[in-house]
Amino acid sequence: FVRISPGTIRPMRLRAAEWIVVGYFAYLAVLALSSRVPGRQRVRVLATGALVVAGVVTLAWIAAPADVLRDWIPLVYVLLGYWTPGLLVTATNPRFEQTLLTLDHRLFGLNASAIEQRLPRRMIHILELAYLFCYPMIPLGLASLYAAGLRGESDRFWTAVFVAVFGCYGVLPLLPTRPPRAIERARPESSGAIRRLNLKVLRVGSIPLNTFPCRHAAASVATALAVGGCLAAVGLALGLLALGITIGSVVGRYHYAADAVSGACLGLAGFLISRYV
Repeated sequence: FVRISPGTIRPMRLRAAEWIVVGYFAYLAVLALSSRVPGRQRVRVLATGALVVAGVVTLAWIAAPADVLRDWIPLVYVLLGYWTPGLLVTATNPRFEQTLLTLDHRLFGLNASAIEQRLPRRMIHILELAYLFCYPMIPLGLASLYAAGLRGESDRFWTAVFVAVFGCYGVLPLLPTRPPRAIERARPESSGAIRRLNLKVLRVGSIPLNTFPCRHAAASVATALAVGGCLAAVGLALGLLALGITIGSVVGRYHYAADAVSGACLGLAGFLISRYV
């Protein structure tokens, strides 16, 4: 691609993170074309992908005037990248759900009643609060880089985050499961105001499916490491928050233990890959 301006010809370059976005939505398009979902859902997946790719290319074409927007609009790509693969799911995978539950109950000794018995009520509330911060975690990380005058690190930051979150979202159509809280139903859904707020946010802004690996663990770990690579103190604080989010996702039965562990590993992988940008 080239961008022509008066008296000069400049190459139009996509950032590394933007190439990941294009590749991810191309992958979803391939899944949509080969899936058996209703035609309307297939069209929505294809249209969303085309819209995102067009937006990425357009902003790259504009170049410098759109640089700040290119830094922040990936937040929209993350949301669309989460909602879109849910359109390709028609049923969950009971066998895989049972495998994840078995790992929880046998290897980790986790179930809804056992968690209630082992942890103090105050600790449960703290972990619920930590989990609530999974939503502002990514913008907080990017804002930290901006505040420190490190805008130039945004491509590395988003590369780490995209590898982590899209790695989770991309598996959803292949291994769709329900979250453990929807299967066990042993823990009271109204226990604590923060718990109720978490559940309300999930009902309003989430799809009723579990992502394996855990998207929140992956995103929070990738964010903490990406920021920590530039700002050690801020990265440490975000790292502690990421730990709380990861543990809280399991304690609150929002995710299986295997989700959380694999998500944290994927976040680490995203950070390591971003170092090559």
